[in-house]
Amino acid sequence: MTRPLSIPARAVLLWLVMAGVTNAGQLLDGRVFAGMIGPAGSPDLQDRLEFSEGHFWSDICTRCGFLPGEYLAEKVEDGIEFTGILESDSRGKFTYNGIVHDDGDIEVSILWQRKRWYWTSTREIAFRGSETQEIQPSLSKIRSEMQSHAPENEPLCARF
Repeated sequence: MTRPLSIPARAVLLWLVMAGVTNAGQLLDGRVFAGMIGPAGSPDLQDRLEFSEGHFWSDICTRCGFLPGEYLAEKVEDGIEFTGILESDSRGKFTYNGIVHDDGDIEVSILWQRKRWYWTSTREIAFRGSETQEIQPSLSKIRSEMQSHAPENEPLCARF
């Protein structure tokens, strides 16, 4: 018969498990990808996808009121797979599922869901791009910049 773990032993075990989950979500931190976002078959808008402090965001999406979201990432044979959600109070949510290949190219499938009065509209979007060294991502900087964004004055936001 096995003895149950003591409370301190359980705390250490829980800490180790949570540390592994946290580190898994930070595999992409410090990386920026430039590319195109838009309809799944033919992305047509220039955008950037940035990762910092366990969060990610899209340049266009933050201008349209979507908050940076936490992401989870896992090393796989082909690169790094990640998932995450960007949400906006008025424009719905984007669910990201992507892979960053070892050569720095990124492919992301995005499901956009927006609740309406009587239904939920759903669209499939995609982001395709490659890693760039142009800027250093900063979660605190993007959160600060979002204070001055006015999505209703941003023409691109009409698409989202």
